[in-house]
Amino acid sequence: MKKILIITYSQSGQLDEIMDNIIRPFSGKVVIVRRKLKPAPDFPFPWKDIAFWDAMPESVQMIPARIENLQIDPGEDFDLVILGYPIWFLSPPIPLTTFLKSPEAKKILNGKPVVTVIGSRNMWVNAQEDIKKMIWENGGELKGNISLRDRHNNLVSVITIIHWMISGRKDRFLGFFPRPGISDTDIAAAERFGKPILEALESGKFDKLQSGLLELRSVEPDPAIISIENKGKRLFKLWSRFIRKKGGPGAGERIVRLKIFKWYLLFVIFAVSPVATVLFYLTYPLFFVKINRKLTYYKGVSLK
Repeated sequence: MKKILIITYSQSGQLDEIMDNIIRPFSGKVVIVRRKLKPAPDFPFPWKDIAFWDAMPESVQMIPARIENLQIDPGEDFDLVILGYPIWFLSPPIPLTTFLKSPEAKKILNGKPVVTVIGSRNMWVNAQEDIKKMIWENGGELKGNISLRDRHNNLVSVITIIHWMISGRKDRFLGFFPRPGISDTDIAAAERFGKPILEALESGKFDKLQSGLLELRSVEPDPAIISIENKGKRLFKLWSRFIRKKGGPGAGERIVRLKIFKWYLLFVIFAVSPVATVLFYLTYPLFFVKINRKLTYYKGVSLK
C-alpha cells in the first residue's frame, strides 16, 4: 500500500478542514502519516492587534523560528508528500518556512513528488513561488498545486479577514459583512481533488497530475489581484527591512514602525488599490499576451 506524508500549518484550522476533504477518497487505500507544524512558542489565535502585524517582517524575509519536532522516522519512505499552508503577508507562514529550511526537510523531500495545498484570502502567487524554490532546494519535485481562496471582493475580504484573525470569530462582522475566509461550500468541494491525486499515487505517474487538477479548477488566478500583489510584495520587502532595523520579533523598539506600516497598508489597500485595479483593466488589452503567459505559469508547477 502506498504511503503519503501530510505536513500542514493551520493557525485557524481552516487549512486542516480543506485537507480533511481532499484526502477523504484516500480512506482505506493509502497509509497516511499526518503531522501538524507546531511553533515554539506558538502563534496565538486569535491574534492581538500588534502581534498580528509583528509577524510581517519575518514572514516576508523568510526568517526561520522554532518548531517542535515532527517525530518522523528519518528512514521512513513516502511515495508522496503533501504540504498545506495559509498565506501570511503575501509570504509563506513562518512555521512552514522554518520546516522547509531545516535539514529534516531535505531528508524528507529529496527525490519525492510533492503536492501543495493553499488556503488564502486571495493573494498567493508570490508565496507559492517561495515555496516552489524551497521544495526545489530540498530536492523535491512539485507535481501539483491546489489553491482555494476567499471569493468575496478584495476590499471586503480585507475587513473580514482582519476581523477573524483578531477576534477569532468566523462570523458576519457587524452583521453586515459576509463570513470571512474560504466558503464552506468550497471547503467541502475540495474532496474532488483527491481522486486525481490518488490515481497519480497508485500509478506512480505524476507528470499529468497538475493538468488533471486544473480541469477541476484547482487554481483560478485573478490577473488584477496578481498585479496588485506583485507591487505589494515589493513594498512589503522594503517595509520588513525597515522594521527589522529596530529589532526582532516582539522588540518594543519596532512597535512604532509596525503601527506606521499598519496604517500605511490600510491606506494603500482602500485608497490606492481600487485605482490600480481600474488602471490595470484599462491597460489590459495592451499587455494581454504577457499577462496570459504569466497566468499560465502561475497555474503550473514549474519554477523559473
